[in-house]
Amino acid sequence: MSLFKTYAGLSRDIYYLCLARTINSTGDFVFSLITLVLTLQMGMNVVSAGIFVSMAALISGPGVLLGGYLSDLMGKKTIIVIGQLLSAILIISCSFWSGTLTVGYLLIAVMFFISITRPAYNALIIQLCTEEKERKSAFSLMYLGANLGIAIGPLVAGFFIKDHVNIVFISIGTVFLISTFIIINQVKIGTLKELASTSSEHAGQQEQQRSSQPPSPLFRLLLKNPLVAFFIVVSFLNYFIYMQYSFSLPLQMNHSFGENGAAYYGSVMTINAISVIILTTVILSATRKLTALNSIATGALFYGIGFGALNLLGTFPHFSIVALSTVLWTIGEILVQTNINLYIASRVPDTHQGRFNGLLLFVGCLGYTLSPYLTGIFIKSMDMESVWIIILAVSLFYALSMIILWYIEKSSTRRNEMKPLDHSKSI
Repeated sequence: MSLFKTYAGLSRDIYYLCLARTINSTGDFVFSLITLVLTLQMGMNVVSAGIFVSMAALISGPGVLLGGYLSDLMGKKTIIVIGQLLSAILIISCSFWSGTLTVGYLLIAVMFFISITRPAYNALIIQLCTEEKERKSAFSLMYLGANLGIAIGPLVAGFFIKDHVNIVFISIGTVFLISTFIIINQVKIGTLKELASTSSEHAGQQEQQRSSQPPSPLFRLLLKNPLVAFFIVVSFLNYFIYMQYSFSLPLQMNHSFGENGAAYYGSVMTINAISVIILTTVILSATRKLTALNSIATGALFYGIGFGALNLLGTFPHFSIVALSTVLWTIGEILVQTNINLYIASRVPDTHQGRFNGLLLFVGCLGYTLSPYLTGIFIKSMDMESVWIIILAVSLFYALSMIILWYIEKSSTRRNEMKPLDHSKSI
């Protein structure tokens, strides 16, 4: 229980927002739902079903960009509510077109509206938390809740999806509506009140004036913040590495364990889920004093060690190596995913939090999309185990990039602190 004191002291709104995200996550497996509905219920072949899944993945990119822009323009809470309500309506309407191809297109639309809410959730946490330690705890709590929901939802739906798919549609829609109801009624946003408590009255008036003016263009702000732009671009590597668990890892299981590969991969996902639930709070408590960049760099090292260890399967094809590897790269996942939004949070004005988070998520979509293709080329050009050495090298480069970025910022801060001292001496 002492570990859960890590989450104490957050605002009531954050707890309700994380609760809503947890509930919402139980129905947040649209990618899998598209595949299962089209293949199990309609008998569509894998290739055709894959086209629908690819369409849903591609539409997520524009979705997060639009969601980020609209959350800055209309408000974060407003976009979450609108996106979830439309998702609920569309997915419930799937029950009326059950057994037809229309369901596939409706689920693609659901994926689009879900993606719209993602940058709004991240930006709203940043808005509700004023200090980096609070934000770190809040993002960790939301990450833990989302993983709990993702673990429970598909498990329950699996019992009904083949013979009672309409129950699944209506249940997911209901879950979205409950989550939305919690956000509407329990998450209160008092921007002016927060500003008054965290800054002077003059600063609050200036912030109010800026918020009433049209926000400056995103790319102009990116040019003024080259380190933030560098961070977003390099974050492509995070998503490229993380995608290995769903592409290269199942291929490795089949390669090393033959017909038992699928069962072993299922065990990997179970180990991953249990590790996330058990270790997230422990890791947050242990790394509370680390900066976001240092935490991400450490996570990248765990990525590299965890995935790199799978190279040993070429010599020692034992599942114990896979189990240990999974725990290690899961630690990396926790460290990176709970800190990746923190760096942007303290370096971007509130008027652009939605768009910057949307841009980061868009880079994530590119990473998820290109990773299977690029990794497939590596696997085709060399043996299966050698690809993990490449992933190790990419992880080390990602860690080094974060360390270099941290060093540049630290040096810049020192120079800025020295300037007033030099000025006073000259006087």
